[in-house]
Amino acid sequence: MFVNSGQLPHLLTPEAYFDQGWYDREQKAIFADVWHPICRTADVPQHGDRFAGMVNAVPVVIVNRNGSLFALENICAHRHSEIVSCGKSKGEQLRCQIHGWEYDEAGRLAHLPDGRSFVGIKAQDYCLKTYAVESAGPFVFVNLCSSPSPLELQFGAFAPEFHRYYDNLRPIFAITQEHPVNWKIVCENSVESYHVPLVHKESFADHRLEELHDHRLEPEFSRYGDLMPFEAEQKWTAYAFRFYIWLLIQNPSYARFTHVHLYPNMLLYFLDFYADVRIVVPLGPERCRITTWGFVPRTVHGGLLGRWLQDLSMLVFERMVRKIADEDITHWPPVQEGLKHSRHRGILSAREERVHAFQKYVIGRMDQATDAGAAGRCSAELTGL
Repeated sequence: MFVNSGQLPHLLTPEAYFDQGWYDREQKAIFADVWHPICRTADVPQHGDRFAGMVNAVPVVIVNRNGSLFALENICAHRHSEIVSCGKSKGEQLRCQIHGWEYDEAGRLAHLPDGRSFVGIKAQDYCLKTYAVESAGPFVFVNLCSSPSPLELQFGAFAPEFHRYYDNLRPIFAITQEHPVNWKIVCENSVESYHVPLVHKESFADHRLEELHDHRLEPEFSRYGDLMPFEAEQKWTAYAFRFYIWLLIQNPSYARFTHVHLYPNMLLYFLDFYADVRIVVPLGPERCRITTWGFVPRTVHGGLLGRWLQDLSMLVFERMVRKIADEDITHWPPVQEGLKHSRHRGILSAREERVHAFQKYVIGRMDQATDAGAAGRCSAELTGL
């Protein structure tokens, strides 16, 4: 069931989706003290493995040293080159690709080529900035704040469910795209079903009845559980799904899918045989980057034959994920354009209450930063990088 009944106010003004000043305040108020998933643990499993990427517009490299993970600024103190190129790499030393300056896992300058030409240099003045790093489920998270809140606090009451579904997964695909829309448009589109009959008429055909929605609205996340039983589908479809799950999955729940928006920008979809995570990264007032990681249970029945069947079925499932995403993507630019010319806030239905809950979170974080200076301890670091 829905938590609310009847219409709800659209809390954010159109300017919140395109104004540069709002975007700048949002970065400090919402993203300054946030744990960002930068890569999968499977990307850096062994000593010498590295992964370089962007965290809130800051170049960061994850380094595996003897099984421990470290997060460092990926900008050489010499002449500002990225030390290693984006993506996965391997190397015993963290060595700048241009001039060869080397750094240890604590960011300290460890080797300086042609040191005689730098007489008088103080190595301690040329250390890389280090960041907090933690692993959870299949991800490596980084927080740019010098005194970050605990990662589990960001998960809130969703933490047990996250670990239950995401702690023993095997990665199968990763998709990264950039889109000319505000990051909140993507998040809001993902958490409401009112658009389904028109946008996804070939995929889902219609939205579920209210009594088939299991909505949960929490301070750290919103959650939707699909309560339609498999038996409500065509009989052959229901039997096929149940047989597939029974054949491969250990201790299945046979539940339909669950979708969670973990604030501010993690979107999770999971069920017995598949899970994915979509990260929506703001790049500007009207641009964002979306990375989607797909996973399957690491342990399945049937040994190698079960793994082969799992991989084969996921080829079909990945195509379905891409198709549904493409149906949404085509409708984001018209929303972005309309917001730039709108003269009113809009209105939400009870079916869109997860949008309302997300907007309430955004407003709350913005107000908190304005009234109490909550983002002050991190904002200076962020703007100075």
